[in-house]
Amino acid sequence: MALKLLLVDKDLEWLQAAKSYFEELLYKTVIVGNGKDAQKALYNDKFFAVILNVKTENHSGLQVLKFIKTNHPSQNVIMVTEIEEGIDEEDQLTPEKLKKLGATDSIVKPFEMDDLKGVLEGHQSVGDLVSSIPRRKELGPEEEVDLGDDQFTKVKISEFYSSQPVLFDIFIKLRSNRYIKILHAGDGLSKERLDKYQNEKKVEYLYFQKKDILKYVKFNSYFAKKVISNPKVGGAKKIKMLQNVSEKYLEQAFVDGLKPQIIDQGKDIAENVYDLVTKNEDLFSVFREYADFDPNAYTHAYLVTLFSTAIIKQFEWQSKTTIECTAFACLFHDIGKMKLPPEIATMKVEEMNEEQLEEYKRHPEYGLELIDGKPMINNSVKQIILQHHEHFDGTGFPYGKRGSKILMLSNIVCLADNFVHVIQEQDLKPVEALRVLLQKRDEISWYNTKIVECLINVFVDPAKIVKERAALPSNSRVVNKKVS
Repeated sequence: MALKLLLVDKDLEWLQAAKSYFEELLYKTVIVGNGKDAQKALYNDKFFAVILNVKTENHSGLQVLKFIKTNHPSQNVIMVTEIEEGIDEEDQLTPEKLKKLGATDSIVKPFEMDDLKGVLEGHQSVGDLVSSIPRRKELGPEEEVDLGDDQFTKVKISEFYSSQPVLFDIFIKLRSNRYIKILHAGDGLSKERLDKYQNEKKVEYLYFQKKDILKYVKFNSYFAKKVISNPKVGGAKKIKMLQNVSEKYLEQAFVDGLKPQIIDQGKDIAENVYDLVTKNEDLFSVFREYADFDPNAYTHAYLVTLFSTAIIKQFEWQSKTTIECTAFACLFHDIGKMKLPPEIATMKVEEMNEEQLEEYKRHPEYGLELIDGKPMINNSVKQIILQHHEHFDGTGFPYGKRGSKILMLSNIVCLADNFVHVIQEQDLKPVEALRVLLQKRDEISWYNTKIVECLINVFVDPAKIVKERAALPSNSRVVNKKVS
């Protein structure tokens, strides 16, 4: 069943354009030009979301919002605002103020329709996504399309999981900038059909458009949660499934930035990480042998997340809140590299000259700048990102903090970060990388010795670990009760 939208704006030309746009995306759309008609529409029908301009007349947008929150408190409402010249900043209707008034989200004009689409999709549940796609009675025809490589992302066909029907168009690549659409949104996807492409046609990757990444992440994060909780599924498959979701999530986040809907999705992934490291006692054996990691930045962030949270699990003071907070921070610990010149961001540290190295050392501060002022991200996450290169002996950066002046969680992430660099740069299995790391005597002083001990314990059967050994008094307590 198509999701229904109510669009409310005094700009009738914009309303018609928006109606056409969203109906092409299979939404059922009702448009009205004033607040009074909006209230009538809400009285007579139910909507997935209301997109409401603050400047709506004949009952203002804020009056309509108050009406909705009084009579339809669970209704999604996306408020459309504008930056008004000549009005003090404190008098502007900020997203925070609108949320306090009852808005689900907001968007500021001018914006592209794709931006509004992203906001809407961010508030769709997996059930919404699946139910809104019309099932096709017959498979759509295969179509060759002429689209640029920069519009696509890929996933290994052996690791592609989808709903029935598929939520978006699926392609295979012929050559540069040439693709064949093999499945239309709404087509059924059977294992037999996947096997045909993989085994008979030797297809290694499936492709979909980047605009559909959020749908992919949302469904696969939901699916991963089910698999992670299933004791019959092996740890290696769980790790790989969560890796696929995390990498696609980061791919979108590093392009689109930390929008509210992306932050919300990150919380779901952080919760899946918690479930993975706390509810699967076989991970210690998987960590010893697992080596299916791509050498890219998104994989790096996932691995740092995985090993940081596995280290925290060894401590008596670990909690769901602490692990989820750290997992979220790890996903974005290197986000400040987005502000580095491209030639520096891709260089190895040992290849940098003095000037380049000084700029590189600013990326934790740049990371803090990118997330500062976002109320959905708590102070512990910000401190981890800022301090993830600080060393216990005071030789780190950006501030050269030492000992207890460094948040314990930050020192854990620092160790995990360097450990992952050894794995990726030397193409080693984790247990082999551990031996290399422990042989670097000049670097071991960078970390609290209890943290190093807990990294070693990650590879040991939990039944053989004496819990008292990890009872380190710590300054690791997070600020909020949940990642927010």
